[in-house]
Amino acid sequence: MAVGQASLKIADASANRSKMVAEAVQFHTEKAGQFEEHYRGLAADPYRSIFTYGREKIEQLLDRRLARFARGARALDVGCGTGFNVGRLLERGFAVTGVEPSSGMRERATRDNPRAEIIDGDAAALPFEDCRFDVVICIEVIRYLADPAAALAEMQRVLAPGGLAFITAAPALSLNGYAVINQVTSRVKIPSFAKIRQSFMTVRSAVRAMRRAGFRDATVHGAFLGPWHPIERISPDALARILRALEPIDDRLSDLGPLRDLANHLVLIGSK
Repeated sequence: MAVGQASLKIADASANRSKMVAEAVQFHTEKAGQFEEHYRGLAADPYRSIFTYGREKIEQLLDRRLARFARGARALDVGCGTGFNVGRLLERGFAVTGVEPSSGMRERATRDNPRAEIIDGDAAALPFEDCRFDVVICIEVIRYLADPAAALAEMQRVLAPGGLAFITAAPALSLNGYAVINQVTSRVKIPSFAKIRQSFMTVRSAVRAMRRAGFRDATVHGAFLGPWHPIERISPDALARILRALEPIDDRLSDLGPLRDLANHLVLIGSK
């Protein structure tokens, strides 16, 4: 009986993981055009919304980490979406491969980045040989996985020795309270919120997950403090002015010791 119960629990967990991924893929396929528009906004003015400002903070940290790589280095973008970061990597001279399970996202990434290889694929079962890439990035993907362990292990597997892994996760303790909000909005449809379940991490659990996946020198950084969503809903112009004024302070505080857990994004960085 105990064996049977264990088997049922394993089967239930597997079904839960598959359902969560399927929901995320469907959501991103339906919203592909909206995400594309968001990234155009990021290029035009990163202060225009919470989405674009948060992505800009991630991009700034990523740019600093990529500076040590020579042109021609091999980069993999896991969950490349509409191809924004694929394009940024190409501009830096990387040989780029993108993996994206959403057909709507993948079509846009392929259209806009003809020099990159964009394929369908699963973050938990990457179709590449060991140690193939010098850089692996994964932006806002593992939050849609019930258990990111398999995906983290796969990213570590395909990373070359001395390479860089740059992965974002959703913080469980963010000041925006979204980890709590998602408990409701993933079950009940509420206007302006996506009805999709997500996973959340603390700095401690993120470091632990990276180490278990086999990454060396695992560190976690915070990006972008503050519960600014109400202001964005009332006045995007006021939001932009506030973000510009507070940016120097935000940059210092969001990545400061225990305050990292309160940020809007966690950035997981590791090597091999």
